[in-house]
Amino acid sequence: MTPNARLPPAPSGHPVIGHTLDFARSPFEFVDRATNECGDLYRMELPSVNVYVLAHPEFFRQALVTDIDAFGKTDDFQRVFGNGLLSTEGDQWSRQRGILQPLFHRERIEGYGEYMVNATQRRLATWEAGETRNIESEMQDLTLEILFATLFGRELPPGEGNDLRAASDGLNKWFAPTSWLLPNWIPTPSRREFSNSVERLRTEVRQLLAEYDVDSKSEGSSQPNALQHETLLSKLHKAREASGQDQLSTEEVEDQMLTMIFAGYETTAAALGFAWYSLATNPDIRQAFHDELDTVLDGEPPTQADIADLDLTNRIVTETLRLYPPIHTIPRKATRDIQVGEYQIPANEEVHLSIISVHRDERFYDDPLSFRPDRWTEEFEEELPDHAFIPFGGGRRTCIGREFARLEATLVLATIGQQWTLEWAGEDPTITIEPEITTQTKNGLPMRLRQR
Repeated sequence: MTPNARLPPAPSGHPVIGHTLDFARSPFEFVDRATNECGDLYRMELPSVNVYVLAHPEFFRQALVTDIDAFGKTDDFQRVFGNGLLSTEGDQWSRQRGILQPLFHRERIEGYGEYMVNATQRRLATWEAGETRNIESEMQDLTLEILFATLFGRELPPGEGNDLRAASDGLNKWFAPTSWLLPNWIPTPSRREFSNSVERLRTEVRQLLAEYDVDSKSEGSSQPNALQHETLLSKLHKAREASGQDQLSTEEVEDQMLTMIFAGYETTAAALGFAWYSLATNPDIRQAFHDELDTVLDGEPPTQADIADLDLTNRIVTETLRLYPPIHTIPRKATRDIQVGEYQIPANEEVHLSIISVHRDERFYDDPLSFRPDRWTEEFEEELPDHAFIPFGGGRRTCIGREFARLEATLVLATIGQQWTLEWAGEDPTITIEPEITTQTKNGLPMRLRQR
């Protein structure tokens, strides 16, 4: 720290344990209180660490663009994703990104649309009118099936990915508030579940790679309904066999698979679940949504060509990503002393970019806690400050799958909404959300299925 440097303020808390109890009891309520008390930059004091929280678009720009070298990845990223794309930095990240980027080029993504719709139709064939399902869990199952149909090039029938999804879900447990607040050496049930899930997921990943190796050596072999183009499995297989800059080690290949499995379905599933909740609790918007689908689609399944005409559906996706960002916080670690605004953050301290705080800030969004897709006009977007809406991160490390995720969310909403109305079946229309790696609900999203 430079002499006379000022640390950011800390909100009121306990003199010994700091903010531990407040955060553990209600994490997002604590975040709201902290920003109200301290403003756009504050210090959260925990027994084992201080966390410096940034809650302004200009601070996001500094951390993600102008001073990106001063904000490195945290140890937690490495712990969860190994040397996958989400956790690596520098040349290793650039090399990995270059190898995987072709899978996410716009032309390639547009070709995935048919497979997204077909996978959704297979899932809908398991639904029955009048039953109640947890849509949060249902969307997780569906987006995993879509991941297999697109990036893996193989069909995963409904119900067959339960072990894989359960193992992937367990990665969230490292970030459960009751565990994350404690020093890493303290064993907790959530941390044990996390460790078991990592091992189970790695076993599943190795099995997938081994199956692909066998298939690739069999002349003329093909998976039923496989995509007739390069897949994540084939891309990683080639990278493992390559040399020089195009090569990935076996460990890196496994880490990429683990990363893509989790990031490839969990975040979009969260957005879809919250979109259905928002529609169910805003019946006027839901009716307008159904009316748009009836007009634009005219009874036919949605296609890539329909996306531009599904104006309200697209704005529903955008507004959901604002109000319920699947990635609520971007964690970083200060690599050196860094001046942010009028305060200094010391080297080696943890830094959190609170996306949900900015997305719900009334300085940038009128009536920010209300679900209002109509706010997303061209004029509004032009006036919105840079980095005031960053559901996929920002800067050069913006999520590689952002266009894939938006296409998937739009087509899934259209496919389901064309055939079904989802009605809220919970006792209380108010839900509690919790911060794990992704934004989760405390008690699920029970929905009653009504066929249109």
